[in-house]
Amino acid sequence: MPPRPTTANANAMAGPSSSSNHHPAFPAPAQDELTATVFGAVESLSQVRKANFLLETSLALIESGRYGDEVENYLDVYLRTPGLEKKDVARALLARGNARKTAGEKLLARAQQDFQAVAKLDPSNRELQGYLRRNNMIHFVDEPASQRAPPEVWELIARFIPRYHLRTWLFVSAFHRDIAERLIFHTIDLYFGEDQDLNRGLDIFDRVKADPVFASRVKALRLHWAYEENDMFDLMTRMFKSALPAFIALREFEWIGYPELRAEMVQAVLQTHPHLRSLGLIGWHFDAVGVSAFRRLRKFILRAEDDDGFADMGEVRTVLDQNQATLRHLTLGAYLQRNHSWDHAFQSATIRNLTHLELVDTRISHVVLARIAHAHRLESLTLHGTFEEPCSASVVFGSDHVIDGVHTFLPHLEEFRFIMVGHDDDLNLFQSVTQFLRQRPKLRRLDLGCCPWDLVHSVLPDLSNLRALRVRIANLNDASLRALLDVIPRAMVAIHLETAVSAKPLHEYAPSFSAFRSLAMLHLNGNCRRPQPNLLSDKEYQVQTELWAFSARSIASALPSIDFVGWHGEHYVVVRGSGANTLDSHEKLELKELPSRRRLDCAKGVDLGTEDAAWMERKDLPMDYEMPGLQQT
Repeated sequence: MPPRPTTANANAMAGPSSSSNHHPAFPAPAQDELTATVFGAVESLSQVRKANFLLETSLALIESGRYGDEVENYLDVYLRTPGLEKKDVARALLARGNARKTAGEKLLARAQQDFQAVAKLDPSNRELQGYLRRNNMIHFVDEPASQRAPPEVWELIARFIPRYHLRTWLFVSAFHRDIAERLIFHTIDLYFGEDQDLNRGLDIFDRVKADPVFASRVKALRLHWAYEENDMFDLMTRMFKSALPAFIALREFEWIGYPELRAEMVQAVLQTHPHLRSLGLIGWHFDAVGVSAFRRLRKFILRAEDDDGFADMGEVRTVLDQNQATLRHLTLGAYLQRNHSWDHAFQSATIRNLTHLELVDTRISHVVLARIAHAHRLESLTLHGTFEEPCSASVVFGSDHVIDGVHTFLPHLEEFRFIMVGHDDDLNLFQSVTQFLRQRPKLRRLDLGCCPWDLVHSVLPDLSNLRALRVRIANLNDASLRALLDVIPRAMVAIHLETAVSAKPLHEYAPSFSAFRSLAMLHLNGNCRRPQPNLLSDKEYQVQTELWAFSARSIASALPSIDFVGWHGEHYVVVRGSGANTLDSHEKLELKELPSRRRLDCAKGVDLGTEDAAWMERKDLPMDYEMPGLQQT
């Protein structure tokens, strides 16, 4: 059917006389002579020409801003007409698409105004938040930042913000607070002891029981105990047992300290959380009878001073065997001064499936090392302690070959920590290890302990993907520092430089690291101790303390990119003010001291911003069984 002319068009076709003689009181004729003639002419056209008439009419209406249902009908009829040329069909589709898009954007903009009004009235409205997560509409610069990008983008941004600074999100808006709480409370450390303030731990227990939303955010729980076995410990454990079922989303659990985790508590955890992915037992003894009942563990940690606990050490092998299909991360440690063997545990077939293995503060037998050599899936390996047969260890590391660019020994290695005790003069061992590390462009993190600097230097040019490095240069000067900086990648994220003798104050070397734009943490360590008030006069103590703080602050001043400073074993977070990026801006830059090492800390400590820095600054090498204080290496 040809299009029906609108009233305006019909009047225009009728001419001036018809228009002037028409009166609103009398209805206009259905069609005048001109209109009838036009209808007749259109009816005489071929199908294709009729369709072209529809198309041209539609395009004219769209161009004049009169797109609507009528134009939609014109184009729909046009596109159903057979025999049209492809170029004309493309014109019609393109015109209709642009018209629909323009009309849709206008409606979306009006809808967005409504959503903004709701956001101002009720920012935490769940229906609104759900819509914002799903929508992908165009956003405008006058909208709140939280609405210009989806929540997933904001959460990704938050993951790159150190926890110390992420706390400010708690006070920005309900939207930002929700993201920050999910990350901040993902892992909770609670300290219970006769010398501890118990209120925080008890408050967490109460909140978890009363607030399921908060409980769902806690994925990892680490309990640090320091009690004698008495009525107070019994009370605290009963309170913990009552709160344990409320941790509805718990996936990782670690018991650290004394009394150690024992059979009755193992059963309590097993009953409420049988599907834990990670389980850690850190203390003086292995008392956790029945721990092998856990299934589908991905990570298992056992650190014990000796093997005279209530549990049979053979249960470690059972844990490995029972979780063979899932276990990928294993950490085992024993006090180095005690005779200890992991030979039986390493007979488990699970060793071949591991991707992360850490042997810490322990004696490493040739049997264990031979089993490690067949763990071809390993991506991360930490060896800390002493070899029972260092000559055999040299042979194992020296057996590595590169065939078609692939290593025969641990081909997927990305992290390697090699800290030996009592092997400082075993040059053959270190030569074999450095040879084993050559041509490994995938290696990201490296710590070779007391390995001679010239051997470390020789292997660094091959490590193009290195991002975290802990290195010791016994005699530090400008030349040796330049030799280091010239061979490590410019994309380094974390560097720990240790020295015994320095040609000048350590902090004066900091500007040399300015070429590393991605550097987030720098630790300069001369194994000094901060001034002690009981060893100095009040005036001297004040002067030395101010000098200590100035030296640490000057490192952050020289390196605008870093978020954390390490200074002789202590850690600080950098808090910058506006413009605090030059040496003249000391008053706008502040260092906040982070908590020092606690007894029996295992691998984790305070948040240092990146996984690279956390790996580099691991605090339990060796584990502190004797005395608290600063990091001892």
